[in-house]
Amino acid sequence: MKVLIVYAHPREEGLNRGILEAAVETLEKNKHQVTVRDLYKVNFNPVLEGPDMIHIVDGQFVRENETYPEDVLIEQQLILEHDLLLYIFPIWWNSYPAILKGYIDRVFAHGFAYSFVDDKPKERFAGKKALFLTTTGQPQQENGEDTPLTKAIKTTTSDWMFNGNGVEVLDHVFYGRVPYLEEAELKNIIEDVKKRMAEIN
Repeated sequence: MKVLIVYAHPREEGLNRGILEAAVETLEKNKHQVTVRDLYKVNFNPVLEGPDMIHIVDGQFVRENETYPEDVLIEQQLILEHDLLLYIFPIWWNSYPAILKGYIDRVFAHGFAYSFVDDKPKERFAGKKALFLTTTGQPQQENGEDTPLTKAIKTTTSDWMFNGNGVEVLDHVFYGRVPYLEEAELKNIIEDVKKRMAEIN
């Protein structure tokens, strides 16, 4: 399987980096082809410009620019070429990093990530799968139910990014209380990541 990892954390060390490394190591060990897009390292521009933004004129979706910018086309092509889309990112200030929000704004554009025929969404990514691994300082519910924060994050990422375009979202995993965890607990998270990656087929 071809796996695209979109990674959004600026630091070279820490739990998110450990999650990324564990995911890559385990996936490659199991013969998957892995591509990592570190949004900070590739200096992805998160700013959606006016001419690229979709708007409505006379009831129709229109964009001033007829084609997507070159950097967006690169990211879109990578999505098309891969079977599993894996997103690794933290929550801070009750949201995900601005660079990831900009990635979603620009890459998951109308005409690429979603479009409609007779008011029904076209399943443009049919057959693909997605998985989200998210770290947060907030504790998680012991019964596994979403907190108000995780529900909000899911709504704007794993739910809406792939709503109606044919992608099977395998899971959106939240690792909580990260700043307060002991070393053994952090290692347990890494082991959980490895286990999840080993189960991908």
